[in-house]
Amino acid sequence: MNQSASKLTLLLLLFLLSPLLKLHAADGPNDTTYQLLFELNMTKAIQEGIFDPDSGQVYVDFAEPIPDLLLMKGANRVFNGVIQQGLDSGATYHFRFRINDTIYDSIDREATALPGITTISTWWNDDFLNTTTFRIDLTHTPSYVFTIGLDTLEILGDMTDWEPVRIERNGSTLFYDITYHLDPSLLYEYIYRIRRDTLIWYENFGGLNRMFLPPDTTIMVVQYFNNQDTSKILLTLRCHMTIQEELGNFDPETDFLDVAASFNDWGAWDLLYDPYHSGTYQVSKMLDKSLIGGPPVEFRFRINGSWATAELDSLDPRSYVLLPIDTNGNPNTYTCWYNDVGPVPSSPWVTDLFIQGVLEVKQILTGSYLYHNLSGIPEGNSLYKWYRADSVGATLEPIDSAWTINYTLDSIADLGKYIVFEVTPVAAHGPDSIGLPAQVYTTGRIGAVGIPEYAQNQLHLYPNPAGNYIICEGKYIINRFEIFNLSGMLVYSSGIMEEEKIRTDVSQLSPGLYFFRAYTDGLIPVHMRFIKK
Repeated sequence: MNQSASKLTLLLLLFLLSPLLKLHAADGPNDTTYQLLFELNMTKAIQEGIFDPDSGQVYVDFAEPIPDLLLMKGANRVFNGVIQQGLDSGATYHFRFRINDTIYDSIDREATALPGITTISTWWNDDFLNTTTFRIDLTHTPSYVFTIGLDTLEILGDMTDWEPVRIERNGSTLFYDITYHLDPSLLYEYIYRIRRDTLIWYENFGGLNRMFLPPDTTIMVVQYFNNQDTSKILLTLRCHMTIQEELGNFDPETDFLDVAASFNDWGAWDLLYDPYHSGTYQVSKMLDKSLIGGPPVEFRFRINGSWATAELDSLDPRSYVLLPIDTNGNPNTYTCWYNDVGPVPSSPWVTDLFIQGVLEVKQILTGSYLYHNLSGIPEGNSLYKWYRADSVGATLEPIDSAWTINYTLDSIADLGKYIVFEVTPVAAHGPDSIGLPAQVYTTGRIGAVGIPEYAQNQLHLYPNPAGNYIICEGKYIINRFEIFNLSGMLVYSSGIMEEEKIRTDVSQLSPGLYFFRAYTDGLIPVHMRFIKK
């Protein structure tokens, strides 16, 4: 191999490990070189017989007076090449890709030379192999949620540039289908909504959107509006990946995690996502209720959808017996560490505390929370306690015998008071099985005339994660809003307004998790979370 070819090979090995980007410039303060790195995926061209990877050649054909660049065959049918001479700073170069000497792709392309290395990653003819059909099954959706002929189902997200697109009904069925050709190198966020005249109902996943990383194949993704279907039950699988990141087995920037299971024929494209960038990946599946109490659901987690990187090699797969949702609404949730490799056992903790119910005497309140344990140890018999207080932050008065997750409001003692729910998390076993107590107040005082907890504005916050801006759209007028950081510090306050849809610049916020609180006159404030990229 000559010296020039050796340099080219070294460059390719360095950059093939980087995440695929549409157009990215990695510049440094002292870098005065200008290089274009091309990564062309020829998978579909090969499958359609347009290109033979063993005998054919593919080039970058420049319109400017720059010699054609021959691309070299790399992994996964991606052809690569670097041009590092003859480029001027800030100059834009126009090109197309060419197979042998006769076949050109039909896209007029361009790239601007910036200091450092600019990566151009794409597919031949921008023709992705992926074909994804999103099917929304409304068979068991109540008519008050969606009525045929009266309501319209829409999707909006990255694939629609966050503009609503109508989803068409599949014949006389209650399936609604929409098909996209998606880029397998991109993670798509999206959400469904129902429109009735001027009224709009968004799905509500606590301020988060749906996510999808498309595979290099044809796939149908069956979903249910707001994950609600009377014939189905929700199972959420969570897998901690922070130890695998530290061991170098998993890179969240380039790798993905999926689950192969008995419910998807051991190979469907069910991906786990890390919604809070915490290292904990999760996926929620709607399963048939006939599985409740039956044989356990079996599954294994895999890195990059490969059995070569599947966990628990030579061991039995994981298993979980589906349980009916109990009177407290406790969901089916399974949590573990990938390959059962976790840190030293630690105490459990809880988040997302909330009090459900009507703030009216004689009504039943229910405490709600999310349980966490770094070692994946399930929850045991956590401890509950209820208090009353004259105001938020005032002295707490313990309520005798109120030691369950439910509490019935007293007609005399609780009237005009705030009620506080406290939970002390307890793990099923382990040396550090008891965590610290956590508390949450009711959103208002107890009255003789109740205020339902669901008397809130119906908000949708997007895009989430947010880049330079975030949009909040409500069913009712938004009178003001605030943004808090993870420490509870107020970082933005809007002042008084009267808007149903607001767009806010968040470009100055540091990356991380934030809390969005919106106020509407006469309604309980709405709390939502979003991530700033």
